[in-house]
Parts: sequence; structure tokens; C-alpha cells
Amino acid sequence: MLARLAGALTLVLGAAHAFGLGPVLQLHMIGGTVFVLALWALVFTGFRAAPKLAVLAFNWGVVVVAFGIFQLRLVPGEYHWTMQLLHLLLGLSAMAQAERLGAAIKRREAGTAAG
Repeated sequence: MLARLAGALTLVLGAAHAFGLGPVLQLHMIGGTVFVLALWALVFTGFRAAPKLAVLAFNWGVVVVAFGIFQLRLVPGEYHWTMQLLHLLLGLSAMAQAERLGAAIKRREAGTAAG
């Protein structure tokens, strides 16, 4: 649930920043950090349920953070929007991975409880 909340908040703050609706960049970065930490908590919890997805999600979290930090230096100027779009897509993909990992954890817990 924390990953969902942090992810949604980060999306809203990122959009606000992209459209110049206020000084929200620091809040966006904090929300993104909380989201990635929540994703990594899911990775830790879900490694037994879906090891390949857990490894992918962990590495994807690293990519999201690194890209978020360095995107201002990539393609500066008129075409920087392409980096913003790529950052958005990376974040949405990480959110989808968090959902898939959470579902795998629930399935494993349900199977363990039944078995």
C-alpha cells in the first residue's frame, strides 16, 4: 500500500513540476525515494514468491533513481521533454512491477495458508 501511495503522490508531484505548477521538485524526489524504498521492501519480502521478478524490480529501482538524478544532464534544452517522458515511463513500469510483486506475495501467502 505504501508503494501505491508514494507512487501516486510522486506522479502527481512530477506532473506539477513538469507543468510548472509550483516548487515541488524536492517533494517529488522524496516521494520517489519513498516509492523505491517501498519497492525494495517488496523485493525483500517477495524474493521467495517470485525471485526473477524480485531481481528485476530491484534493478529497475536502481535505474529509476539513477535516471531521476541524472536526467537533468541528459539532452538539455529543447528536447529535454524526451527525458522527462522516459523518466515517467520508467516510473510507471516500476509501479507495475510493485503491483506484480505484491500480487505474487499474496498468492504465495494464500498458498502457504491453504497448504
